[in-house]
Amino acid sequence: MKEIELIQSITQRDPILANAVSRMIDYIQDNWAAPYPSKEQTEAVNAYLRSVHADGDGAMNETNIEHRRIATQRITINAIRVLDHDQLDRLQDVLNRIAADREYYMPERGYGLGR
Repeated sequence: MKEIELIQSITQRDPILANAVSRMIDYIQDNWAAPYPSKEQTEAVNAYLRSVHADGDGAMNETNIEHRRIATQRITINAIRVLDHDQLDRLQDVLNRIAADREYYMPERGYGLGR
């Protein structure tokens, strides 16, 4: 199955999940990907986690982090048809880090010509 077909079928059921799956597949399949996902990719995952109420009371305590990790597995499960085994492992590793840290992304840096 191609990514486009997968995302279209997920969008019919859950557009927020489709956005998170699409963003993370793009990140994982990028041959020159940064060590961290972009802010937009991380925000797509966080939006999905909020939509399924995985944050609980909003505190980042151990229980809520575990709920977030469990919820991220749905993103990985939906990506199975597109990614290979190593990519799925990397995806779940990144998702686990996002579950533990809502701001797990490469911070944007300004590269001005200032002296």
